[in-house]
Amino acid sequence: MRLTTADFAEKFRKIREMGYVPSLRNGPTGIGFTLETLLGIDENNDALPDIEGAELKHIEQIARI
Repeated sequence: MRLTTADFAEKFRKIREMGYVPSLRNGPTGIGFTLETLLGIDENNDALPDIEGAELKHIEQIARI
């Protein structure tokens, strides 16, 4: 399912209101998979955009102490 930017904004607002959401999958793809699942985006490995011309990506940064 591809989203319009308006659909994305509304769904993202609702997800944000949920607060902390545990990952639905272990490993490095868990965060992106969880967000796409909550947005109603089917998991895919194609290069087509998820949201009106934009591909949704996750970048993990590990804090160094």
